[in-house]
Amino acid sequence: MLGFIRNAIILSAIALALLMLTLSWAPHGLKPRLWQLNELLAQDQAVAEYPYDFRVLTFLNGVATVTSPRASTVEESRYLGWIDPALGRGEASAQAQSLRVAREQLQYTEMYVLQLLLSQSDVDSVVWALDRAWFNQHGVKLPPQAEPGLPRG
Repeated sequence: MLGFIRNAIILSAIALALLMLTLSWAPHGLKPRLWQLNELLAQDQAVAEYPYDFRVLTFLNGVATVTSPRASTVEESRYLGWIDPALGRGEASAQAQSLRVAREQLQYTEMYVLQLLLSQSDVDSVVWALDRAWFNQHGVKLPPQAEPGLPRG
């Protein structure tokens, strides 16, 4: 009986070693792909320099869900002002110009994030999700289902 237990332990150890060796050779290692996509965003200089932190919330069947600060229920100047606090200063014409530039910079950065994620072989599409936690941190309570999808335009 003791020989059987000893053999079972040895075989289990060999199987465990083979499993660990196989996992270490996996194309994405042992880290969940979600973490790897977030590292990709954090390590990219253009994304990292933008004041809002884009994050991948979920990655399932090739679809990455990414946070966005855009909300049709909140005034644009308000959430862009949280991203760039210098927006609310100056004359009205300068504020309008600054708001336009901030909007374009957000759109450019979102499209850059989209292209960066789609350049990954296993990412088939990107879905934008309202960053409700970010709005909550800024004291804005959003309706329960404020937006099923984010309008772009």
